[in-house]
Amino acid sequence: MLSETISYQILIFTTGLLLILGLSKPNGYLRLPTLFSVVYAGWVIPQISQLRYQLSPPDLSYLAILNLFCAACLLSVEVGWRWGQSTQIIGARPTRPKFRVSYIGLIRVAAVITAISWAMSLAMGMRDLDERNVTMWTGPITIMYFFFNLKVLSLFLSIYLALTYKTRLSYVILFANSMLYLPLLIIYFRRRAMAEVFICTSLAFWFARRAVLPRLALVMILPIGTFVVFGISALRGLARGDGTSEWQMPGLSEISSIDFWALTPFASAEQVPELTNAFYLIRLSNELGFHTWGAESWNRIVFQWIPAQIVGVEIKSSLMFDLGVANLLSNSYNFGARTGATSTAMGLAYMEFGPLGIIFFIVVAYVMGRWWVRANSGDVWAMALYTCGLTLGAIMPTSYPIVFLNLMMLYGGALFASRRLLNPAHQESHRPSHKAGGGKFRVQY
Repeated sequence: MLSETISYQILIFTTGLLLILGLSKPNGYLRLPTLFSVVYAGWVIPQISQLRYQLSPPDLSYLAILNLFCAACLLSVEVGWRWGQSTQIIGARPTRPKFRVSYIGLIRVAAVITAISWAMSLAMGMRDLDERNVTMWTGPITIMYFFFNLKVLSLFLSIYLALTYKTRLSYVILFANSMLYLPLLIIYFRRRAMAEVFICTSLAFWFARRAVLPRLALVMILPIGTFVVFGISALRGLARGDGTSEWQMPGLSEISSIDFWALTPFASAEQVPELTNAFYLIRLSNELGFHTWGAESWNRIVFQWIPAQIVGVEIKSSLMFDLGVANLLSNSYNFGARTGATSTAMGLAYMEFGPLGIIFFIVVAYVMGRWWVRANSGDVWAMALYTCGLTLGAIMPTSYPIVFLNLMMLYGGALFASRRLLNPAHQESHRPSHKAGGGKFRVQY
């Protein structure tokens, strides 16, 4: 077994190499391997760098396994991505999409999904304050939040419509989606919402205008993003107050008083809960030979898709495996995970299948590579799927391995239902253009 120091250097080298290769391309930051390496550089490696100084020498051998497995997962994303693109070459003459969507059809889809997202937002807002402020939601609000996730789909479609067609109706839909996201960004400080806005906006500009951010802006965003991610709890604390009233947007003076550096793993030994969870899962799997062989992923799917409010708690529980991971960690190592901290996709993937857990990352990257090719050929549905998938891919290291499948079933189902029920398909793409002196548009073929 390689020493922990060498394994750590391998992880840093792999992350740095893929990050440099990705950012060397004008649209590289819109590709899954690059975003993965960004998350590694700004979130994974800072935690591991602190964790190295907290472990005893015998435990460093398990950290070395975690380092190597993290590097293997990142390389697997690059392999899967290239495999997904292997049949077509980006930059070549685009092939004609098999399915094109009309302007009216796209407006219908965006409007309906926006309406669903707003309905879920309003329904959640009508729930009792105490119910909304708990750490772990239960009951009907969980179903509302599940369908509220469709907002990323409507956001991308609304931005793409506004950039492509520039009609009043497209601007109205964009405004509706912007108002849906505004409180998530400046009051609730949702990290996922921040990622969704950045990814949706960036991809909409790329697909509609072939416009990209300057590399200098990207380099400046990376460290800012790291500070925000680790300081998000402090920002939420300001907005939440004493927790007995509605959240409020904190003032600039309050935000500037936060010592963001002190909240990073570089300065605080407490800011490493996620990679600590991953470390103990790696140790559990190696010391006790404990693997769940897909049961953990099955439980995630059942938890997400089977509503206890409809089938009953007993039936839902009977469909899930009792793995007892928390008890094993407590009894074996006297370790308990911090509330709200994830175990990372890397830690859970290793607990599932050991080194073969890289299959999660290969499959996701392969699918995303295929959608990237189709999206760049002009397939609007592939653009929408890729945008939703890229958001999930970006948060996958911070979440769990099956998060991509779990939520892409929702996004894909919404698009499939839209195509069936709203009939947006036409042989040619209809583009409205404004008449001189009037507000109406005519359809061009």
